[in-house]
Amino acid sequence: MGHGSLADFVMSQSAVRFVGGAVIVLALLTVLTLPDSPLINEKNSASSEQTVTSVVSGAFHVHTTRSDGSGTIEEIAGAAARAGLSFVITTDHGDGTRPPDPPRYYGDVLLLDGVEVSTTEGHYLAMGHQAAPYPLGGEARDVVEDIARLGGFGVAAHPFSTKDSLRWKDWTVPIDGIEWLNTDSAWRDESWHRLLLAMLHYPIRPSETIASLFGRPIEGLARWDTLTQRRRVVALAGADAHVRPFPIPSYEQVFRSFSIRVQLETGLSGDSEKDAAALLTGLRQGRVYTAIDALARPGYFSFYIESLTGDVHAGEVIEMAGPATIVVGADLPPNGELRLFQDGSLIAQTTQSSLRFPVGNQPATYRAEAVLSASINSSAIPWILSNPIYVGGPGKPLMDRRVGEGAGTSVALFTDESDVQKWKVEHEETSLAAVDSTPSVNGRELTLRYALSDAESTPFVALVLEGLSDLDRINRIQFRVRGNAEQRISLQVRSSDSNQDVRWGRSIYVNTEQREVSIRLQDMRPITQWSSWPVESEGPVSLMFVVDTLNTAPATSGVIWLDDIRLEEWN
Repeated sequence: MGHGSLADFVMSQSAVRFVGGAVIVLALLTVLTLPDSPLINEKNSASSEQTVTSVVSGAFHVHTTRSDGSGTIEEIAGAAARAGLSFVITTDHGDGTRPPDPPRYYGDVLLLDGVEVSTTEGHYLAMGHQAAPYPLGGEARDVVEDIARLGGFGVAAHPFSTKDSLRWKDWTVPIDGIEWLNTDSAWRDESWHRLLLAMLHYPIRPSETIASLFGRPIEGLARWDTLTQRRRVVALAGADAHVRPFPIPSYEQVFRSFSIRVQLETGLSGDSEKDAAALLTGLRQGRVYTAIDALARPGYFSFYIESLTGDVHAGEVIEMAGPATIVVGADLPPNGELRLFQDGSLIAQTTQSSLRFPVGNQPATYRAEAVLSASINSSAIPWILSNPIYVGGPGKPLMDRRVGEGAGTSVALFTDESDVQKWKVEHEETSLAAVDSTPSVNGRELTLRYALSDAESTPFVALVLEGLSDLDRINRIQFRVRGNAEQRISLQVRSSDSNQDVRWGRSIYVNTEQREVSIRLQDMRPITQWSSWPVESEGPVSLMFVVDTLNTAPATSGVIWLDDIRLEEWN
């Protein structure tokens, strides 16, 4: 063997030993850092206290091949069945105009069809809604309002994601629910080496690996606790299963990692319409809890208040009348603990399988958790998390004054005039618009007829009144409006000069019945660029009623009737 061949042989042997050693180290690292297998509870001590309600497990916020998911409805139903789930709620991305599919059983798994709508302040999940008569989108407050009007139950999706475009940003709107846990968000705040370990662990213990990335969402729980002190807000855990370049994590393993468990009056009957209605009612009422099944199973849990008038369950409201006792029960594994929270603060805990606590004499919101570690400062995800019981009822938000109360200065912009020369229309070149004054039962109305094109350029039409002044002296714009069909238009104020074109806007719902609308200028938000109110411009200021493709489909025509348009100064 020559000197070169010998050197090559020695080098190759060294490389083999190095690679072999690295593989051994990597294998040891993988095995030694594996997440624990789920704890199996063989005892059944708390189950004797179980109420007559039935509990069904399922998954929420699941994407299919209709949007950015990798599985068909049939494949997802099969994965859910293998994971032991009874229902799945799909929420593909959309604008709400597609009629939801009727609920349907695939084998023993009930599939419900929802939607995930994008807003300027985050994504909103909806279920149980009717098809929207126009595309939903724009500001979160408008989408939340529309989903409620359509009879839907809405949930703020991945509200605490580290990805800014996914975070929920408007906590002033009356959302119905919140995702306290979201699979797609859970891994985003992990370090690269933690994610590398997860990739090594996944082939061995897949669902446990997914759950190992879950940490206690301190910000999310604090926000939820604050919201529930003002109104009822349901917390759900979202699977948020999407398409991946590789089948990791799979639908089945996400479904095995955790589930939401809805408490029903009776078990599922096999009638898809009836069972879907019962599930949606349970979700709306907040009779649902989350169990991280990859940590321990089974996840039996009981949380209610005993009172003289009967038991009160999660999501319900009990008035303060007579003595009452909070009861929490679970089949705890060794070292587990039950915890009771009042308005977000821990007030009681026990390592026993049952906790009883007297209800106070002040309005409060109570919720419960079961954890696997008795360490109070643990940052670990709760094994089980309940929805609240509201004692005395959550506070109600302050209502705005009704239209017409407390008005001071009023400047009329249109009141029954037949001359509409001061009003003009604007539109991009392929759309059409016309303005007129038409007779009505109560006089005359300002009429905008429009036809949006289907051109690739952004179609829009606008009814415009230029030359507004002294906007710093008024605080509302008031008018009456109706349309030929349900639609959304945008009320805008535009400030134009040689240097900029700045607009503020507020979306308005319009239907075939005349409605009186009063828009506070402080509620209008910048559209083109950030600018504070009031308008500071040396150029003309215009009032605009705009129809565009944000909430109107291309190639749509319609009519808007307006009357009694005024600038108001309210005291």
